[in-house]
Amino acid sequence: MKKILVTGAGGFIGSHMVKYLKNKGFWVRGVDIKEPEFMKGYADDFVLMDLRSAEGLRRVTKGIDEVYNFAANMGGIGFITRVKADVMHDNVLINANMLKA
Repeated sequence: MKKILVTGAGGFIGSHMVKYLKNKGFWVRGVDIKEPEFMKGYADDFVLMDLRSAEGLRRVTKGIDEVYNFAANMGGIGFITRVKADVMHDNVLINANMLKA
């Protein structure tokens, strides 16, 4: 059975992807910095972690066949304009770590 990792699985899009993949018969690991807000209990394994951690990403991707990366540091326009480059830094770091893992 194919093993799939869904990052950002605590958010709206990621949690729906977890449910979709489970309904297709895949084994799914969800990863997010927060608990799922929308759909709980669909992932075979759910890991709470900060995806800016390169070591953590290497650990959760081990044995995984496919990755759907929906993780992002985001917020409304007020948050984005207040923190500016920090948001971009975090998102680039998450994606760079994912590629290395």
